[in-house]
Amino acid sequence: MRIAVIGVGANVFALHAQALKATELELVGVSDVNEAAAERRAEELGCPAFADHRELLEKTKPGAVAVLAPHPFHASIAIDCLQAGAHVLVEKPIAVEVAEADRMIDAASRAQRLLAVSLQHRTRSEIRAAKSSIQSGRLGELQRIQMSAIWTRTASYYQLAGWRGTWRGEGGGVLMNQAPHTLDLVCHLAGQPSRVVAWNRTTYHQIETEDTTLAMFEWSNGVLGSLFVSTAQAGEAEQLEIAGTRGVLQLSRNGLEFWETKDDLREFLATSPEPFGKPPLEPTPLDIEPQPGAGEHIAIYANFVEAVENGAPLVADGEEGRKSLELANAMIYSSAIGQQVTLPLDRPAYSRLLEDLRSPATYR
Repeated sequence: MRIAVIGVGANVFALHAQALKATELELVGVSDVNEAAAERRAEELGCPAFADHRELLEKTKPGAVAVLAPHPFHASIAIDCLQAGAHVLVEKPIAVEVAEADRMIDAASRAQRLLAVSLQHRTRSEIRAAKSSIQSGRLGELQRIQMSAIWTRTASYYQLAGWRGTWRGEGGGVLMNQAPHTLDLVCHLAGQPSRVVAWNRTTYHQIETEDTTLAMFEWSNGVLGSLFVSTAQAGEAEQLEIAGTRGVLQLSRNGLEFWETKDDLREFLATSPEPFGKPPLEPTPLDIEPQPGAGEHIAIYANFVEAVENGAPLVADGEEGRKSLELANAMIYSSAIGQQVTLPLDRPAYSRLLEDLRSPATYR
C-alpha cells in the first residue's frame, strides 16, 4: 500500500515511523507546514517532502494517508485526502468539535474510503479481555463505571508551545490533549453515555482551558459512572473499575483484575436471609493473551492495512472515534452552561460556545 504522512513535524511521528517500518508500507511522501522538518524527515526516509499537503496529494497520489497534524487541522486535511481518493488514518482526537467529525465521516462515506482513528489503547491485551468479559455477560448487568487518570504537567510543559492550553490552539485542555484515550476506553467498554454533567476547573496552571475535570455520566440503560482527569494533581495514570451484577473489573498499574460472584447480585439481594449480607467476591483469573504490538501504533497500522486490503473491521472507525470527542465536547458544554447535557450534543450550540471561548474578549 502506498502511503503518505501529513504532519511529520509532530512528536508522535516517531511512533508512526516504527509502525510504518513494521508494516512495510511504501512511503511515497511527507509534508509539514514546517518545511525544514518535512525536508529533514524526507531525507531520513528517502521520499519527497512537501510544505503543502494538497501538492503532496496531487503529485504522489497515495492510496492512504496518515494525518498527524495538530487536531484543529484534522477535519480539513482529512477531507482533502478523502476527496483525493485516499483512505485516511488520523491521530486522536479525530477533530476539535463533533460537527467537524460529522463532516469527516460524511466525506469518507461519499468517497467510499476508510476513515480510521489512532486509538491504539483499544488493542491492549487487558482491554481486549475486559471487552470480552463484558460482551460475554460475565459481569452480568453493568451497574457502574468509574474512571480516573492523572497526567501531571508542569508550567514548563505548557510553555513549550503557545498553542498548549488555549481554546484556539487545542479547543480544550486536559479533555482534548491528555484524556482522549481515557474517554475512548469508557465509550469502548460501556458505550457512549446519554447524559453528562461536568465541572471543569483551571486550578494551578496559567492557561485558558481546563486542567482538571470531574464528570458524572448516565447511560440510557440506567448505568451510572464518573470520570476524573487532571494535569494538576499527583496520582496514577489510569484507574478503571467496572461493576456488574456478577462481578467487578479493576484496571490499574497492577494490570486487570476480576472478582466474581457465585450468584447474580439481583438474586442475592432478593433471597438472602442476612439483612446486612454481602455477596462473596472471589478473585478469578482472566484469559489475557499478550500480542505483539498490542497497545501500540503498530497494531493500528496492521489493522488499517488489513481493513484496506481485505475488508477487516477497523479497530476504531470515524464513528467510533467521534464518540469520545462528542463526550469531551459535552463535558465542556455542561461545565460552561452549568447544566446537565444530553447526547447527541447540540452541534450548533457547541460551535457557538467554542467560538465565544476562542474570542480574546472572553479573557479580558
